[in-house]
Amino acid sequence: MSLTIHSPSPTDKVERPGVVQRLAAFLGLAGLVLAWAVVLLPCLLWLLFSLVFDRVQAQTARQQA
Repeated sequence: MSLTIHSPSPTDKVERPGVVQRLAAFLGLAGLVLAWAVVLLPCLLWLLFSLVFDRVQAQTARQQA
């Protein structure tokens, strides 16, 4: 019993993804980016608001002291 490994010859046609497969991959990637944006955008806004609010609050506390 022997192991035979098939290596494609240079004349074999290489399969390339079709237009539909490329479009599906692009839409999937765009969906992932959009999903991450939806998750991270509220976090970014909350962080920005809390940093600005803390800075304003610290300045008013210094002025009152």
